[in-house]
Amino acid sequence: MDTATHCPYCAFQCGIRLSAVDDVPTVAGDADFPVNKGALCIKGFTAADTLAHRDRLRTPLIRTARGILEPASWDAALNRIADGIRTVQATHGPDAVGVFGGGSLTNEKTYLLGKFARVGLRTRNIDYNGRFCMSSAAGAAIKALGVDRGLPFPVEDIAHADVILLVGSNPAETMPPLMQYFQAQRAAGGTLIVVDPRRTVTAKSASLHLRLTPGSDAAVANGILHLLVKRGAVDLDFVRERTEGFDQLRGVLATYWPERVEKITGVSEGQLVSAATLLANARRPMVLTARGAEQQAQGVTNVLAFINLALALGKRGQPFTGFGTITGQGNGQGGREHGQKADQLPGYRKIDDPAARAHMAAVWGIPEHEIPGPGRSAYELLDDLGREGGVRALLLIGSNPVVSAPRALHVEQRLRSLDLLVVADFFLSETASLADVVLPSAQWAEEEGTMTNVEGRVILRRRAATIPEGVRCDLDIIRGIAERLGRGGHFAFESAAEVFDELRRASAGGVADYSGITYAKI
Repeated sequence: MDTATHCPYCAFQCGIRLSAVDDVPTVAGDADFPVNKGALCIKGFTAADTLAHRDRLRTPLIRTARGILEPASWDAALNRIADGIRTVQATHGPDAVGVFGGGSLTNEKTYLLGKFARVGLRTRNIDYNGRFCMSSAAGAAIKALGVDRGLPFPVEDIAHADVILLVGSNPAETMPPLMQYFQAQRAAGGTLIVVDPRRTVTAKSASLHLRLTPGSDAAVANGILHLLVKRGAVDLDFVRERTEGFDQLRGVLATYWPERVEKITGVSEGQLVSAATLLANARRPMVLTARGAEQQAQGVTNVLAFINLALALGKRGQPFTGFGTITGQGNGQGGREHGQKADQLPGYRKIDDPAARAHMAAVWGIPEHEIPGPGRSAYELLDDLGREGGVRALLLIGSNPVVSAPRALHVEQRLRSLDLLVVADFFLSETASLADVVLPSAQWAEEEGTMTNVEGRVILRRRAATIPEGVRCDLDIIRGIAERLGRGGHFAFESAAEVFDELRRASAGGVADYSGITYAKI
């Protein structure tokens, strides 16, 4: 018997069928799931290999006085954590304890982690590794469009666009099942323009490859838009009725004539003209950005430039066209909607909004003044670890910043300076190896929960395997710590479904409103 569930890795959240042959778990693509349609990449096909891996953690570890991590009971580990938190907060205040999450956590974990920080620890310092991912795209989308959504349309729309401008993305290698839609687009006579400094596998398949100088993304967008303005290809009626600031933008664009853009970007005038011509003549143009343009010091500026380009074409809101960004992490969308960001409450509410605070206080059953204010964002939080006024004890779930954070060696030094580092993980990662307490977590196939994929589609990850002896799910870990801190009453959930029910109430009326979604529906 097999179980229909989802791959644990990227934001595509491919449908899979998990079964066991001679007690060995195996994965097959789920042809009935409308996103990947049975296609998987090598990571998806081998996703079950980690479940019974010989290096998997199966007992808590506590660092001894000799500096060695040794096996311990769950009671000993959780007591050590609670005692350490109390000591740090008694000495340095509630904000001296921090929480660091990840974009791979389910919506239920994301929500509960944010609640645990604000209600269980009463700290303002919580953030997550999504700040290093597509936060530039989120910031640009909020500024330009008023809402942060990765793709505002299903991936199937890609196959119906006649011209696609793909910026800083190589899905042929990073998200292979997505390529079926680009291939269908090309087979139907569509054109793919790739903007990327490297000649990637995706770029090789493009009709036109704009091989720009790294960091010059905004100049490419402005150069193309300059040409669209010059040839009268901007939808002025749409711009006048649906946008603002175009007159100021027109003045900026005047400085991006083709010869200058070629010097800045390395993209020839002829290629810029070709790209502008293709977009000007397109009936269904689509502009997609990803990490290449976003993970830069000027990431927001880059994305805003391509949003401007998409808006100038006047097609936004019509079928098979518009602007979108390709989310990276498994729950990259949901992970930034329900409270594990320093400035955010569930439902994508701002934590300094009085109405949002009143709403959450009612859901959580606490006085509004007990909800902390905004904290440090991810890098600032990590940079201040162990310093005076910074976080002195950190609970880390779903992330490995020693490997993935900017200035990783510096972050490692800051982690070593903590009074208490607690890491929940499946393996003894580079970050976990520095911890004072390591907690063995359940994996994706051993628990249920929801994820929000690249399209904004909320999917249910079903339990397909038993949690090994000695291992606990993250929801139980959070509850266990909260109980020892005297806050267990706020975390008395018996299942992920119960957490999701509270998340629904918490998000109701927010920008990211999940109140109408139920496990039964999905």
